Amino acid sequence: MRTKTSAMVPPPISPVLPAGRETVVERLRRRLAEAPLDCGCRDVADDLLDRASAEENLMRRADGLADARKMRDAIVVVLALLGELDELTPDEPDLSVFGEIADLFEDVTEFAALGAKAARQAAGEGNN
Repeated sequence: MRTKTSAMVPPPISPVLPAGRETVVERLRRRLAEAPLDCGCRDVADDLLDRASAEENLMRRADGLADARKMRDAIVVVLALLGELDELTPDEPDLSVFGEIADLFEDVTEFAALGAKAARQAAGEGNN
């Protein structure tokens, strides 16, 4: 029987671009490079795209950081539940408790993997 801790924690909300997929700013930059713009207009467009890219990166880092914090908080909840492990004895009559403890350890693994992915997203890894 799977524990309910997974249901208590919302999944990460940050979208992660699949490998090799361009951001909107990158697509605009590529299309503008193909357009016959005069120098003044191109400089303004490049400046605008640079600012949009910086803002996009900041939002990605903020989302990744928020998701990593959610996973940390989920792990804290699971660790509190694992505190019940100290109350168990080898002659525990209800053996399903051991399965529930195993599920909690699996939850920690899952939440840690999601937290690592979110931290890598915040670092800009995997979106290039």
